[in-house]
Amino acid sequence: MADGKVFNGAEWEDVVVKAGSPHEETPLHPILDGDGNIFVSIPSFRDGERCGTTLVELFAKEPEKVFVGLVEQAYEEDTFCIEAYCKEMGVDIYKKVPIRADTTKVIAKPERGTCPHIDQIRKLSIHNVAAKGPVWARSMTRKVLGNEEFCLQIDSHMKFVQDWDEKAKMEWAATGNEFGIISTTPKGFGDMDTTDVHEVPRQCLVHFLEVGIPHYTPRGDGKVKDLKTPLLSHAWSAGFSFSKCHLEESAPYDPFTPYIMGVEQFARYARFWTRGYDVYTPTQNIVYHNYQENPDGHNAMEWMKRRKERFRKQAVERIKSYLWLPGGTEGMNLSNLGIYGLGKRRTLKQLADFVGIDLETQESRSDSMSCANHEWVPYDLNISPVDNMFDEPDDLDPQPEYPLRTKMAFYREEEVKQPPSLEILGEGDVADIAKELIPNKDEQALPDSLPTTVESMYPSGTLIFVLWVFGLLAWCGLFLSVPSSTSGKSKA
Repeated sequence: MADGKVFNGAEWEDVVVKAGSPHEETPLHPILDGDGNIFVSIPSFRDGERCGTTLVELFAKEPEKVFVGLVEQAYEEDTFCIEAYCKEMGVDIYKKVPIRADTTKVIAKPERGTCPHIDQIRKLSIHNVAAKGPVWARSMTRKVLGNEEFCLQIDSHMKFVQDWDEKAKMEWAATGNEFGIISTTPKGFGDMDTTDVHEVPRQCLVHFLEVGIPHYTPRGDGKVKDLKTPLLSHAWSAGFSFSKCHLEESAPYDPFTPYIMGVEQFARYARFWTRGYDVYTPTQNIVYHNYQENPDGHNAMEWMKRRKERFRKQAVERIKSYLWLPGGTEGMNLSNLGIYGLGKRRTLKQLADFVGIDLETQESRSDSMSCANHEWVPYDLNISPVDNMFDEPDDLDPQPEYPLRTKMAFYREEEVKQPPSLEILGEGDVADIAKELIPNKDEQALPDSLPTTVESMYPSGTLIFVLWVFGLLAWCGLFLSVPSSTSGKSKA
């Protein structure tokens, strides 16, 4: 009996789950040892009213376990996302006072603290004129990512099924894969009450855009029905993605690809797939998307301006470079991408074979290929998901920082540790450490203990203050001195 059906755009296919042998390689089993908290990342561009409604729906069966990372790009006179949310919850939190024709002062009212779950919403505010597109905005959400176990990525205008949080976790666990990602292009609001909850969109076709980058059909060209378990997929949607948060450490959004939209989906899929992550179509619809235009009249054309075309072109060339597509950045050292490049667990050739495309000839996925039955591609678990395919940088791009995330699963900054005590070390170890910490060691006696701190290469605070005062006095003497006398005009 089939374990579900897949419609590939032309016909229905049966899902057949093969019985694997005891010695067959399988994904790393899910590790459920965290707090179960969910971080929901939301970028919003002048979409406050709809975003506020999304927040109302977000706090579900276990509201205390839901935390929001909101990157809001707005004008001060716009209705803000949190403002709209709190109004729907019965609390008016902002007072807006016009200062002059082009400036409005936003003042938080004392009642702000009474808005439900307000302390679980972490907001990064950006003026709308500084917006650089959804990819860049999503990359900023890691600035407010904490130690949550799960991460949900959505848009700012969504609705959810009842108990979505519990259902999303159950779908993820059912993948049987610690590196599994539940994702699909969401159905629209109009489908919430008219279609079977177990009939879920699935992206089958992959074609090359005019710019030369593989792309998925935005609204999904296929669908699944009556799946027993989540189904392995070759596509990923930015509009709905649920996984462990270590995905944001291993394949974070690339902030160096601004002013693009849509083309980043295959690019990010390639990055995390080569790092060992796999996408699965869920057995049920969990979120729904509002595909209507913003009623406030704002849209992508406000940030996708012609004068930004050169930046958009550079972003596309950057993506082409690490996908080994024609038209990439000439002379780019791919090692300099660091974590923003491909991983080491799987190869680009394996990716192309799995998806069913040819990156070299830019041949799209054939309509005749099965969209129902994929075989999982194994990899060496001894290779870390943060190991890069190219790892000899000569000018490494600035790598991501996580100010609020103190418990990293894989991606860790190097720490300066205190040297081991001499009692523990052997002769060779002591000599190696001495070479690094003691200059001219051949001319100096080995100290009784090794230093644990290194003096700063910068001047002290006191010296900086003295120099600052001296500079201030010199400036005053030069520019503020008043002449003791002035010469008048001779009388006639």
